[in-house]
Amino acid sequence: MKRTTLKALACSLCATLALVGGLALSGCSGTDPEEAIRADLTTNFDEVKNLDDEAIDELSEEMGSTGLEDYGIETADLIKSMADGFDYSIDSVTVEDDIATAEVTVTSKSMSELMDLDYDAMYEDLMAAVESGEVTSDEESINAWAGEYIMGLVDAIEPSEKTIELSYTKGDDGWELDDSSNNALAQIFV
Repeated sequence: MKRTTLKALACSLCATLALVGGLALSGCSGTDPEEAIRADLTTNFDEVKNLDDEAIDELSEEMGSTGLEDYGIETADLIKSMADGFDYSIDSVTVEDDIATAEVTVTSKSMSELMDLDYDAMYEDLMAAVESGEVTSDEESINAWAGEYIMGLVDAIEPSEKTIELSYTKGDDGWELDDSSNNALAQIFV
Protein backbone atom coordinates (compact mmCIF):
# COMPACT_ATOMS: atom_id res chain seq x y z
CA MET A 1 0.00 0.00 0.00
CA LYS A 2 1.41 3.34 -0.98
CA ARG A 3 1.32 6.47 1.15
CA THR A 4 -0.50 8.27 -1.66
CA THR A 5 -3.45 5.92 -1.15
CA LEU A 6 -3.55 6.89 2.52
CA LYS A 7 -3.51 10.57 1.58
CA ALA A 8 -6.31 9.97 -0.93
CA LEU A 9 -8.33 8.21 1.76
CA ALA A 10 -7.92 11.13 4.15
CA CYS A 11 -8.86 13.63 1.42
CA SER A 12 -11.94 11.57 0.49
CA LEU A 13 -12.94 11.51 4.11
CA CYS A 14 -12.60 15.28 4.37
CA ALA A 15 -14.61 15.85 1.20
CA THR A 16 -17.35 13.57 2.49
CA LEU A 17 -17.49 15.31 5.81
CA ALA A 18 -17.67 18.71 4.19
CA LEU A 19 -20.92 17.51 2.67
CA VAL A 20 -22.14 16.28 6.05
CA GLY A 21 -21.27 19.58 7.66
CA GLY A 22 -22.86 21.64 4.93
CA LEU A 23 -25.77 23.01 6.88
CA ALA A 24 -28.14 25.16 4.91
CA LEU A 25 -30.23 27.50 6.94
CA SER A 26 -33.56 28.34 5.44
CA GLY A 27 -35.17 31.73 5.21
CA CYS A 28 -37.05 32.92 8.26
CA SER A 29 -39.79 35.39 8.77
CA GLY A 30 -41.68 36.82 11.67
CA THR A 31 -42.57 40.08 13.26
CA ASP A 32 -39.49 40.33 15.46
CA PRO A 33 -36.39 39.85 13.26
CA GLU A 34 -34.12 38.86 16.15
CA GLU A 35 -36.55 36.20 17.35
CA ALA A 36 -37.09 34.91 13.81
CA ILE A 37 -33.34 34.60 13.20
CA ARG A 38 -32.74 32.92 16.58
CA ALA A 39 -35.57 30.48 15.83
CA ASP A 40 -34.09 29.70 12.41
CA LEU A 41 -30.62 29.13 13.86
CA THR A 42 -31.97 26.98 16.68
CA THR A 43 -34.09 24.83 14.38
CA ASN A 44 -31.24 24.16 11.99
CA PHE A 45 -28.41 23.68 14.47
CA ASP A 46 -30.62 21.44 16.63
CA GLU A 47 -30.99 19.13 13.63
CA VAL A 48 -27.25 18.46 13.80
CA LYS A 49 -27.06 18.45 17.59
CA ASN A 50 -29.92 15.97 17.97
CA LEU A 51 -29.23 13.63 15.06
CA ASP A 52 -31.08 10.38 15.59
CA ASP A 53 -30.58 7.09 13.78
CA GLU A 54 -33.39 7.82 11.32
CA ALA A 55 -31.88 11.18 10.35
CA ILE A 56 -28.42 9.62 10.05
CA ASP A 57 -29.75 6.87 7.80
CA GLU A 58 -31.59 9.42 5.65
CA LEU A 59 -28.48 11.58 5.36
CA SER A 60 -26.39 8.50 4.49
CA GLU A 61 -28.80 7.57 1.71
CA GLU A 62 -28.77 11.12 0.34
CA MET A 63 -24.98 11.09 0.24
CA GLY A 64 -24.91 7.78 -1.64
CA SER A 65 -21.60 6.09 -2.24
CA THR A 66 -18.69 7.96 -0.73
CA GLY A 67 -15.89 5.71 -1.95
CA LEU A 68 -15.03 4.95 1.66
CA GLU A 69 -16.98 1.68 1.66
CA ASP A 70 -13.93 -0.06 0.16
CA TYR A 71 -12.23 0.68 3.46
CA GLY A 72 -15.12 -0.66 5.53
CA ILE A 73 -16.17 2.83 6.58
CA GLU A 74 -19.94 3.14 6.69
CA THR A 75 -21.26 6.64 6.02
CA ALA A 76 -23.65 6.39 8.99
CA ASP A 77 -20.76 5.58 11.35
CA LEU A 78 -18.79 8.50 9.95
CA ILE A 79 -21.70 10.89 10.45
CA LYS A 80 -22.25 9.66 14.04
CA SER A 81 -18.59 10.14 14.86
CA MET A 82 -18.43 13.61 13.35
CA ALA A 83 -21.61 14.75 15.10
CA ASP A 84 -20.39 13.43 18.46
CA GLY A 85 -19.82 16.40 20.74
CA PHE A 86 -21.50 18.92 18.44
CA ASP A 87 -23.02 21.87 20.26
CA TYR A 88 -23.66 25.55 19.70
CA SER A 89 -24.71 28.76 21.38
CA ILE A 90 -26.23 31.83 19.78
CA ASP A 91 -24.12 34.59 21.29
CA SER A 92 -25.85 37.56 19.70
CA VAL A 93 -28.14 38.75 16.95
CA THR A 94 -27.87 42.35 15.81
CA VAL A 95 -30.42 43.80 13.40
CA GLU A 96 -29.90 47.09 11.55
CA ASP A 97 -32.49 47.89 8.92
CA ASP A 98 -32.47 45.03 6.36
CA ILE A 99 -29.20 43.47 7.53
CA ALA A 100 -28.75 41.18 10.53
CA THR A 101 -25.65 39.58 11.97
CA ALA A 102 -25.70 36.53 14.22
CA GLU A 103 -22.65 35.44 16.17
CA VAL A 104 -22.70 31.71 16.94
CA THR A 105 -20.16 29.66 18.86
CA VAL A 106 -20.01 26.13 17.50
CA THR A 107 -18.36 23.16 19.16
CA SER A 108 -17.49 20.50 16.59
CA LYS A 109 -14.86 18.09 15.43
CA SER A 110 -12.54 19.44 12.78
CA MET A 111 -11.48 17.18 9.94
CA SER A 112 -8.50 19.44 9.32
CA GLU A 113 -6.75 17.42 12.02
CA LEU A 114 -6.60 14.52 9.57
CA MET A 115 -4.77 16.71 7.09
CA ASP A 116 -1.90 16.77 9.58
CA LEU A 117 -1.88 12.97 9.70
CA ASP A 118 1.58 11.49 10.11
CA TYR A 119 1.53 9.20 7.08
CA ASP A 120 4.95 7.80 7.88
CA ALA A 121 3.74 6.67 11.32
CA MET A 122 0.58 5.23 9.78
CA TYR A 123 2.63 3.35 7.22
CA GLU A 124 4.92 2.02 9.97
CA ASP A 125 1.87 0.89 11.97
CA LEU A 126 0.55 -0.86 8.88
CA MET A 127 3.88 -2.60 8.26
CA ALA A 128 3.97 -3.71 11.91
CA ALA A 129 0.42 -5.09 11.54
CA VAL A 130 1.47 -6.96 8.40
CA GLU A 131 4.59 -8.35 10.09
CA SER A 132 2.58 -9.50 13.13
CA GLY A 133 0.06 -11.25 10.89
CA GLU A 134 -2.79 -8.99 12.01
CA VAL A 135 -3.06 -7.84 8.39
CA THR A 136 -2.26 -9.83 5.29
CA SER A 137 -0.67 -8.12 2.33
CA ASP A 138 -3.79 -8.40 0.16
CA GLU A 139 -5.65 -5.22 -0.75
CA GLU A 140 -8.88 -6.13 1.07
CA SER A 141 -7.09 -6.74 4.37
CA ILE A 142 -5.01 -3.56 4.04
CA ASN A 143 -8.10 -1.50 3.17
CA ALA A 144 -9.99 -2.88 6.18
CA TRP A 145 -7.05 -2.01 8.45
CA ALA A 146 -6.79 1.48 6.95
CA GLY A 147 -10.52 2.05 7.45
CA GLU A 148 -10.33 1.03 11.11
CA TYR A 149 -7.26 3.20 11.59
CA ILE A 150 -8.90 6.28 10.04
CA MET A 151 -12.18 5.77 11.96
CA GLY A 152 -10.13 5.47 15.15
CA LEU A 153 -8.57 8.83 14.34
CA VAL A 154 -11.96 10.40 13.58
CA ASP A 155 -13.42 9.01 16.82
CA ALA A 156 -10.48 10.43 18.77
CA ILE A 157 -10.80 13.99 17.45
CA GLU A 158 -11.75 16.28 20.30
CA PRO A 159 -14.44 18.84 19.48
CA SER A 160 -13.21 22.43 19.60
CA GLU A 161 -14.98 25.78 19.70
CA LYS A 162 -15.04 28.34 16.95
CA THR A 163 -17.11 31.46 16.60
CA ILE A 164 -18.73 32.18 13.27
CA GLU A 165 -20.51 35.29 12.09
CA LEU A 166 -23.58 34.76 9.95
CA SER A 167 -25.16 37.57 7.92
CA TYR A 168 -28.83 37.69 7.05
CA THR A 169 -30.49 40.00 4.55
CA LYS A 170 -34.18 40.79 4.58
CA GLY A 171 -35.81 39.89 1.31
CA ASP A 172 -39.33 39.40 0.01
CA ASP A 173 -39.52 35.94 1.62
CA GLY A 174 -38.06 36.93 4.99
CA TRP A 175 -34.52 36.83 6.35
CA GLU A 176 -32.03 34.84 4.28
CA LEU A 177 -28.38 33.94 4.80
CA ASP A 178 -25.90 35.45 2.39
CA ASP A 179 -23.46 33.30 0.39
CA SER A 180 -20.46 33.95 2.64
CA SER A 181 -22.50 32.75 5.62
CA ASN A 182 -23.47 29.58 3.80
CA ASN A 183 -19.75 29.05 3.11
CA ALA A 184 -18.98 29.56 6.81
CA LEU A 185 -21.56 26.91 7.68
CA ALA A 186 -20.03 24.51 5.21
CA GLN A 187 -16.71 24.86 7.03
CA ILE A 188 -17.95 23.94 10.51
CA PHE A 189 -16.41 20.45 10.35
CA VAL A 190 -13.34 21.47 8.38
